Formats: sequence, C-alpha cells, structure tokens
Amino acid sequence: MALLALAIAMLSPALARAADIGKPSLPANELLRQAVANEKAATNSAYFAWMDRLQKPHGSVTKFMVNTPQGILSRTVAINDQPLSADERRLDDERDNRLLDAEKMREKAKKQQEDQQHIERLLAALPDAFHCDYSSASHEERSLMMECSPNPKFSPPNYESQVLLGMKAEIEIDRDEKRLTRIAGTLFKDVTFGWGFLARLNRGGRIEINQSKVTGKYWGITHMQLDFEGHLIVVKPLHIEETESSWNYRAVPGMSVAQALEFLRGNSGASPR
Repeated sequence: MALLALAIAMLSPALARAADIGKPSLPANELLRQAVANEKAATNSAYFAWMDRLQKPHGSVTKFMVNTPQGILSRTVAINDQPLSADERRLDDERDNRLLDAEKMREKAKKQQEDQQHIERLLAALPDAFHCDYSSASHEERSLMMECSPNPKFSPPNYESQVLLGMKAEIEIDRDEKRLTRIAGTLFKDVTFGWGFLARLNRGGRIEINQSKVTGKYWGITHMQLDFEGHLIVVKPLHIEETESSWNYRAVPGMSVAQALEFLRGNSGASPR
C-alpha cells in the first residue's frame, strides 16, 4: 500500500497537468474563430525557398520554389522522382525565362493571388459553417482537436464555401499560438453548385491540409491532399486526386525575377525526398 501511495503521489502532478491541458478555456467555435483570425493576420512578409512534390494519378513533379515580391517562381528538379532529361530541362528553363517578361509575371502572380483568395474565403467561413466540439483526442500537450459538423443555419457567402454544406471535419489547432495545424474534411453527402447545373461533388470526397512552423516564427503548408469525384456542367466527369508535400523551408532575401531565376538554377540540385 505504501508503494501504491508513493506512486500516486508521484503521478498526481502529471495527472493534474494532463487534466488542465484537456480543459480548453474557450468554446470550440470561439477558438476556431480566433485561429482563423490569426491565419489572416499572419500573412508573411518574409521570403522563403522550399521543396514541393505534387503527386497525381499520372505521376509526380518535384519543384524547387521561391517566393518573391513579384510572386512565386519554381524550377522543376524531378519528374516521377527522376532527374529531367536534357530536353525536359531545356523546356522547363524556357518556361521560366518567359517570366522575365513583366506582363507574363504579372499574369502568373494574379493567378496565384486568386488561388490564395479562394483559400482565404474558405477559411473565413469555417467558424460560421460548422458546429464544433472538442474531441477526446485533444488531450495532447501541443494541440487541440475538434470534431465539426455543418451548421444548418449557414448560408454560404461565396462559391468556395458551398462545399462546407456537405462536409464534416476534424480541425486541429496549436494550443500556444492558436494556429490551424490540420483540417481534414469529408463530404457526407453530394454537394451541388449552381443548382446542379455547374458542378456536383460526390459524397465521400476528402480534403486534408497540414501546416506547421517551418522556419523561425513562420508557418507554412507541409501537406495537402485532395480526392474528389463529381461532374462539371452536368455531364463532364470531374476527378481530382492529388497529394502535395512541401519541406526544407529556409529564409531568403527578397529578389527580383531575374535574381530568383538565377537562385533557382544555382540551388535546385537537391535530390527528391
């Protein structure tokens, strides 16, 4: 009995800490709202280089990426995890060199900004689109996990957030910094766009996005997976299946397009992970 009492006494502080960790001080939706606000406020003014691998059913492409004041540039370093042939290298370099034309770079940056805006609008809708409760898996020191189902009163304010009407999600938030670390959503019913005339996504579709602190105080996406089936314009089949991984982030100075292309050529010899 004495040994049991001693063991309990030794464990009590750890158990108390675990109990405290498992008791979030905010309702789940309020914490989610704070985390979404933090994502919006955390737009990075710093510049980074990183590796990125996109896997689709027909194969994979690995690129060395760098963001600049003008936009994101990249250089392909592998196709299906193999170095480029001489012809592939020449074509990829020609593609990059076209971005020395300021107008073409502006067109590329505009598309990138539009893609980012789609993501921001989707994130902004999460606290209103879902009813969330903390999961039992929240008893981890670094993160809080919540399970979310659609809010029946939610009216999508934009095209992007319509998909949330048919989605259940697991959302994970960093305890200390209140940043989103994981969103995993699954369609539990078909979702239509434009009364079904523009598009339909079938039940079972899935999206997962992971992000973490990648260098210094900065955060970045490290993994994204999309898997959806459906139709576009009533009859055209739609199939989205891709997995994107990013790693080896490091800070770089802000560069012009010409400097960034030179940087990519001089530093993209890293082998695919």
